[in-house]
Amino acid sequence: MPELAEVAYASSLWKKGLRQRVVQVLTNEKSRVYREGNQADFRNELYRKTFSKLATHGKQMLFGFSQGRWLGVHLGMTGSLSVEASDYQISKHDALLLRQNKQTLVFRDPRQFGRLRLEVINTEPDWWKNLPPSMTDVRFDPNFLAHTLKKHAKRPLKALLLDQRYFQGMGNWMADEVLWRAKLHPAHLAGKVNRSQAKRLFDEIIFVVRGALDSVGTHGGDPPRGWLFHARWKDGGLCPKTQKPLSREQVGGRTSCWCPFIQRLPSTQRGESNSKA
Repeated sequence: MPELAEVAYASSLWKKGLRQRVVQVLTNEKSRVYREGNQADFRNELYRKTFSKLATHGKQMLFGFSQGRWLGVHLGMTGSLSVEASDYQISKHDALLLRQNKQTLVFRDPRQFGRLRLEVINTEPDWWKNLPPSMTDVRFDPNFLAHTLKKHAKRPLKALLLDQRYFQGMGNWMADEVLWRAKLHPAHLAGKVNRSQAKRLFDEIIFVVRGALDSVGTHGGDPPRGWLFHARWKDGGLCPKTQKPLSREQVGGRTSCWCPFIQRLPSTQRGESNSKA
C-alpha cells in the first residue's frame, strides 16, 4: 500500500490541472471505489467546477474544487493518479476521469481497494479536519509518542507504528526503516521502551518521514543510498550498517526486516517467539 511519501508524490501529479475547469466527468460503473457515494453525484457535482486545491495527510488525499466541492482519495493497495491527454478514453481499470481542456486527470485502481469520497460543503470536510495529527504536525511531538507507547504497552513496536490512529501515513517499509535506525527490534514491546530509546525512536521517525518526503515524495524515486529500504525486500539482504545478514519474519502480522546484530529484544523478551511478541 502506498505510504506517506508515495501519496505525496501521487497527489503532485495532478498539479497540472490546478486552476482549470472540469469539462467532463466519467466514472466506471463496475468500480467498487464509490462505496461511500453515488457515481451520479460525482459526475454532477464535479462537472464544470474549477480544480483549486490539493493536500495530503498521511495516506489520505483531498482535492478542492470551486463552489465547495471536495474529492477525497485513498489509493488502497493498487490505486494511482495520472495525467493523460485531453482526448483520453476510459479504460478497464480507470475509476474516475476528470477531463479538462488541456489534459485528463485519472484515478485508476485495478484491485479496487481504494476509496473516493465526495463532499459538498464550503469548508474542508469534517472527516479531513478530524484526522489524527500527521507526523509533520507540531502536535506530533515526544509527549504524543510517549503517551502512545504507554497506552499500548503490550503491543510490538512494529504493529504500533502501523496504526494509522497515531502514525498517519506510516507503512511497512517506513516502519522497518525507523526501527532499524533506532536500533529497536520490531517485536520490542512498546511498554519496554525506555526514555532514551523513546527519544531515539522519535528522532528517527522525524528523520525518515522528512527523508522520504524529500526523495520519494518529490520525484517518485527511491530513498537515498544507505537506507534499509534497498536491502529489505527479499531474503539474503545485508544490513547497510553491519554488512551482516538481515532477518525477515512475520512480526505483528506483517513481514518485517531487521538486523539481529543491532536490533536486539530486551532481555525480558528474549526466548519468546518473534511472531508471537
